[in-house]
Amino acid sequence: MATYKTFLATGLMAACILTGACRGKHQRTTVENEEPAEATPRFASALKMNDPAAPTQLVKGFYGLESGTWRWTAGHFSVMLRSPLAAAQHGATLTFNLTVPDVVIQKLGSVTLSSSVGTAKLKSETYSKPGAYTFTADVPAEQLSKETVIVDFALDKALPPGAADQRELGIIATSVALESK
Repeated sequence: MATYKTFLATGLMAACILTGACRGKHQRTTVENEEPAEATPRFASALKMNDPAAPTQLVKGFYGLESGTWRWTAGHFSVMLRSPLAAAQHGATLTFNLTVPDVVIQKLGSVTLSSSVGTAKLKSETYSKPGAYTFTADVPAEQLSKETVIVDFALDKALPPGAADQRELGIIATSVALESK
């Protein structure tokens, strides 16, 4: 029994000495991710106005989020969208969900929305009644060769800034997307 205790004590002492002797003599290495972190965010090809990442893709002419779901636009507004897979070969369909408010129709009579991507003018559509609409347009494949594209929208007229609201107001945007054909 005494030999077992002696053996155990000697073993524990040797373990303490060895672990203490190793301290500081080895280089410490850090493990890094194999894939580098992306320097720029990955943009979406479909964007809801209430998406927390939406502001990074709203290039110009969009105002703050209202009622947690939509944004007013100015008379000219632009959004950056990711080109969908295979769109550079087959083209894409632009889909923009919007609302034309009653106040816009009452004061302006009608509004015409036009769109373009790069050098391609896409389509125009006139709205003479208030309500929710889905604007769609074909986007030519040659305009979708880059990772992202800027879609420009323009209204022929918008509500000017006034006493009640200092902003130029166009229409209400809820979502915009590019889908491969």
